[in-house]
Parts: sequence; structure tokens; C-alpha cells
Amino acid sequence: MKGLLVLGLGLVALVAASELTLQQRVVDLVLEAFHNRKVVQWVYKEQAVEDVTEREYPAGPFVRLRLRLQQTQCRNQPGSRQDCALKRKGRKQICLACVKFDSRSPGEVLAHYVHCRMEMQQTVKETEMARHEEECRTVQEKDEASYHPGRFAFSKGLPS
Repeated sequence: MKGLLVLGLGLVALVAASELTLQQRVVDLVLEAFHNRKVVQWVYKEQAVEDVTEREYPAGPFVRLRLRLQQTQCRNQPGSRQDCALKRKGRKQICLACVKFDSRSPGEVLAHYVHCRMEMQQTVKETEMARHEEECRTVQEKDEASYHPGRFAFSKGLPS
């Protein structure tokens, strides 16, 4: 009985760790995409992860989150993204990220969408919000149309 309890707690911890891993992978993907843009001259650090949604689909897990970033004192150069102090009154960004992972090979990303904007841009037009949501929906539905369990099993027995 004691062994089952330990096994059960181990499984719960494993599931929690895998969820954290997915979320952290999305954060890393956002930071990489953000820093690879030519217009970004400074390194930004993660400040908060908000509105996290994780869903399992047959084609693979889908993660949607908002990430708050703040500017640091380091210039954006390869290898200089660690141990940078935050810039006082530095710029802040809010990023929306939607990522669909492949269930067949967990390390692979099927599709992703990342959009970052300045935090001071409070009013986002409804049309812009609708466009971002549509992009996320497209990522979320990636490779789901091809999955139809039982479709051929039932259609084979039908008379012509």
C-alpha cells in the first residue's frame, strides 16, 4: 500500500514537471523569437507568465500564454543574455504566444505564433485582437483535421 502511494505521488510529480517543461519551452521559444528580431537592441528578461492554457489534442499538446518582458542593461548580442541587470525604467513588452507541439516527437513544434507589443500600448483594436485570436486558433487546430478515429472502419462497411 505504501509503495502504491509513493508511485502515485511520483506520477503526479512527473506530470507537474512535464507541464512546467512545456510552459518553459514556450517561454524560451518566445525569448528566442523576440531577441532574433533585428530591431531589438537590448536583452529582455522574463518578468511574469500569465493566462496559461494547456490542452491535450490527438496531434499534440497546445500551450497559450502571455509573457511580460522587461529591458535589461545588456546589449542584444549572442551569448549576452544571461546575468543582465534590469534597466531602471526600461521598456516593457507583453507577448502572446501560442504553440502546438507534436505528439509523435515531443521535442518538435508543429506550429507557433508569437506577437509582442509595448506594454504602454494599452488599447488594442478589436480587429487586431480578433486577428491574434484567429492566429492562435490556427495554431491550435494544426494537424487536427487529419485525425478521424474510426472514419475508415465505418465507411468500409457501407453499401455503395
